[in-house]
Amino acid sequence: MTRVLFAWEMGANLGHLARSVPVADRLRGAGHGVSFAVRDTRMAAQCLGRRFSYVQAPLITRRGGARRAPASYAEMLLSDGWSDHAALLGQTGAWLNFFALSRPDVLVADHAPGALLAARLAGLPSVAFGSGFEIPPAGTLMPCIRPWESIAEERLMNSEQSALKAANAVLHALNGRPLVRLADLFPASPVLASFPELDHYGARSDACYTGSIHGLAASSTGMWPEGEGRCVFAYLRMDQPATPAVLEALALSNVRALCVVPGAPKALVSKHATSRLQIFGQPVDMAPLLVEADAVVSYGGAGVIAESLLAGVPMVLIPSQVEQYLGAKRVDALGAGKVLESERGVLAINAALEAVLNTPTIRGAAQQFAKKYQAWTPARATEMVARAILDAAQRHEDASRHLA
Repeated sequence: MTRVLFAWEMGANLGHLARSVPVADRLRGAGHGVSFAVRDTRMAAQCLGRRFSYVQAPLITRRGGARRAPASYAEMLLSDGWSDHAALLGQTGAWLNFFALSRPDVLVADHAPGALLAARLAGLPSVAFGSGFEIPPAGTLMPCIRPWESIAEERLMNSEQSALKAANAVLHALNGRPLVRLADLFPASPVLASFPELDHYGARSDACYTGSIHGLAASSTGMWPEGEGRCVFAYLRMDQPATPAVLEALALSNVRALCVVPGAPKALVSKHATSRLQIFGQPVDMAPLLVEADAVVSYGGAGVIAESLLAGVPMVLIPSQVEQYLGAKRVDALGAGKVLESERGVLAINAALEAVLNTPTIRGAAQQFAKKYQAWTPARATEMVARAILDAAQRHEDASRHLA
């Protein structure tokens, strides 16, 4: 039996657990032990319940206020607390203590750089797992994550050196091997639950692409409103500034729309819902709806993008943060949708929706993606991730025996 620890430190919402839980189910079904250390225990209670044991992941809770938006993964680390030596040292020590208590055989790090730093010290084999954004490409300089801004290369280099210095200071304090470059924090051959075309940083040769793992959050089914008109599925969030405008635009259009807005208050539903516009306050199963959908409107989450394109449905994307923007631009590069970058009012949303609904080349690009990956299945993707995790543990065990 292999003891597997899934770690999640950074990022919000359900995406991290949504792709990890099916893998955890597969591993446990094969007789392996599985546990979680999570950023958000509220989300864990919702997704894991009593199925898996979980604890609060060690986090850096006292962070210095960022003077500017992070422009690279290195700056994300610095703004998350890596600029504070004592805080990073404490977090690393907490991870080491947890490893000693839980005795995992392999770590699966989903946006968990602190856990990876501790795993290096502990000699614990690890797998970097994510959708792409959480694992920057290997190289001497991590790419800019704000390509629409003119970010000086000198700034990126200085930030990366600062993050590298912070990591190495902790490694030195705990008698660990220093990193030559910041990218060495991540194990080789990252496992990406995505497709090369949808990788936030662009396709890379050293990654294991398994295809998307999604659908965990679905808790109910939905049906299209009755009547005539094309069908539009929308997946929105209350914290997305454009959500009210999207609902208003859909209400004014001639489409039949089904919108998912998790946690939507009754006031929002009563204000916008009509006989042609249904609003659900909890996730619904997208798969049967996408069979009839003519377009999808969303903010650019990796799971929604992948599930829509696998069904051959073009998209209108309205990102509000960096990861969403980079994911949306991959859809734009495919020609399978429209991205609203600056103007996001009702008229702009309706114009983009009309373009997606009425431009054959846009739908054709989405259908081409679906055709390319028609052999993909969630079960196959889950098995690929599980196998990569067990292989990492086995390689470490074999190497240890050889050294002995």
